[in-house]
Amino acid sequence: MSLRERHPLLSYQPLRLIFQLSYSALIITRLPYDAAVALIPSWRPDPSWTAKQTFMTRVLYSLLDMTSRVGITETLTLRKGKEGDRFQLVTPSSLDVYRGPLASKSTQPTTIGGTWFPRVPGPDVISKTVMLYFHGGAFIAGDGRDAQCGSIAAKLLEKGGADAVFSLQYRLSGYGGQNPFPAALQDALSSYLFLLNELHIPASQIILAGDSSGGNLATALLRYLHQFEAEIGVPLPRCAVLLSPWVAPFHYNMDDNPHRSTDFIPSTYPSWGAHAYADGWPGGASDPYVTPLGNPFRISVPIFANAGTAELLLEDITQWVEEMRKVDGNVVELNLEQAAVHDTFLSGDVIGFSESAGTVATRIGEFVRRF
Repeated sequence: MSLRERHPLLSYQPLRLIFQLSYSALIITRLPYDAAVALIPSWRPDPSWTAKQTFMTRVLYSLLDMTSRVGITETLTLRKGKEGDRFQLVTPSSLDVYRGPLASKSTQPTTIGGTWFPRVPGPDVISKTVMLYFHGGAFIAGDGRDAQCGSIAAKLLEKGGADAVFSLQYRLSGYGGQNPFPAALQDALSSYLFLLNELHIPASQIILAGDSSGGNLATALLRYLHQFEAEIGVPLPRCAVLLSPWVAPFHYNMDDNPHRSTDFIPSTYPSWGAHAYADGWPGGASDPYVTPLGNPFRISVPIFANAGTAELLLEDITQWVEEMRKVDGNVVELNLEQAAVHDTFLSGDVIGFSESAGTVATRIGEFVRRF
């Protein structure tokens, strides 16, 4: 039985409660040691880090590990919530555009939602630069709303060259066959067509962007639009921005990773996400729509990719960029964020990398204005 077909034993009560209480006690017990590591410069994993960066990275690692071992995907809602009218529904396209890997018999396009930042745009949006944003969370967490993407959108609006950001709440995957591939990619296409056909925003004004698994999703959508452009008649976007893109979901064994001690991601987290998302998809570990690494493709859309030099995905990202650059006609710019962990756009404010993420936002703005 595959991991996609069942939840871990720890997801069931009373084992779940016992485990969570025990693990929480372990985290609390370790706090003095974590504090000592943070306060003594010579003990820090990276000598350039602050005490806050060191301490919060270690604590976040433990919290993610505890959550991953339980393996329960959060439940999303299509209610407006505190986002109010900024949260808009997106219905599947009525056009025959869900082809190839998106033409799944078991997983059909459905109504989803998304949040506008800073506000719902007016008719003049057709002349604005709009970022279609796909949030991170290993395909099993996140909703793209204020709590998760508010600070991300603020950076992109202030420094990243965007006039408006539409952050998609795509379907999350989970154990037991919950919204597996290609659900999220169907949603990504639906949202892109929503901007094009419902709001009439020119493709030349749309930027695809995403962090971590959202970067994976943006890459998959680019591949799909290129491969099926002639068949579905959908134009390509202006450019793409990928922040710590998850280009090899099934590379989750971190034992030999040189950045294992300088990142907050336990191997249990990407393992959960990869199997929940694509374990049931034939050849998911090598399929180009799931695993960009090792599957370069030609694309006329310029791409900006960011990677932290202290993050677990650094080698995968740099290798993928090299592969893409070898394809004639591709323009792929790599920005290395010095001494940074994975996805500082999402986690930077919490663990102390907000200044670093702000610098990346400035470079994104410079990139966007060039294309």
